[in-house]
Amino acid sequence: MDWRQKRSCSGVRNLLETAKEEGLAIEHCLLGSAIDAAQLAASDSTIEAWQELAVIRNLIQRIGRPSLGFATGRYYHLTSLGLLGFTMLASENLLSALTTLDRFQALALTICPVSTLPDPRGLWVTFDDSVLPRDASCFVVERGLSGILHIAAELMQREVIPLAIQMCFECPPGDIASYVKLPFPVSFDCDKNGVLFANADLECLLPQANHSARHQGEILCGRLIEETQLAPDTLPVTRRVQRILLEHAASLLNAKAVARLLGLSERSLHRHLAEEGQRFRPLNDQIKSRLAQQLLRESKMDLQQVAQCIGYAEAASFCRAFLRWTGQTPGSWKRSA
Repeated sequence: MDWRQKRSCSGVRNLLETAKEEGLAIEHCLLGSAIDAAQLAASDSTIEAWQELAVIRNLIQRIGRPSLGFATGRYYHLTSLGLLGFTMLASENLLSALTTLDRFQALALTICPVSTLPDPRGLWVTFDDSVLPRDASCFVVERGLSGILHIAAELMQREVIPLAIQMCFECPPGDIASYVKLPFPVSFDCDKNGVLFANADLECLLPQANHSARHQGEILCGRLIEETQLAPDTLPVTRRVQRILLEHAASLLNAKAVARLLGLSERSLHRHLAEEGQRFRPLNDQIKSRLAQQLLRESKMDLQQVAQCIGYAEAASFCRAFLRWTGQTPGSWKRSA
């Protein structure tokens, strides 16, 4: 496990929601994590995996009640997965969506590695706790099990009842009551950590299935993973900026935010780009325009969906930006493409 792995702050925000529900102050949660409240307030901010682990440990030490991870998993949604979540939503059925999660899990930035395992009754989604420190492993697995159930329910737009939920951990006799209160039974001391989804659920068509959108999403997910796997310290600043803008395609990052992600001041970022014959705004516009044109040309998404994929909350704002980039409205450009 690479504990210096960059990840979204959404996981920590979910942890703080659990803390709030349990009456634990934010400052106690963030103790020793090197995360401040201002950083969490920024939608484009990132942290490293060890920082999220520090917050998890604080929750465990100060609350530490059984099934706390299951409570935290309730806060996980498709939107927190960004482009990967959109691609899963456009999948034909639940099986296709879960296979996509397995294939592109690097974009989910899970602390606990996830994999799918076929079963005659359906499909297991399993969580490997071998990379986790002992004191946090049960919580992280619980959070993953709960999270995947809530994401599956969002995909199906209804409750999904698993055939089984298993954990490798033993359940102390005094803690059984906490797990009995959960919506679904949990089996302990098993050979895997996982959720078993039934064949009947796996084969159901998803309400928002869109073959073209899923195909385009997979292409973009693959490109994004390729970009993130490049060694940033060996790249010129322009290439590093492009990588970050692609990673955060669904956000509207300004130069200050990108500079912070690069560990530079905004002034230094502009200076480095100038030395390479570049400016930030045209570089940003180029990335957004290219992604927008790909989605307009190769997918069946409407303008609102395309807008959201590249960081615009409203189609009208996206249309104005597209006109500035290309001199055409999205509709005119698509008809002539």
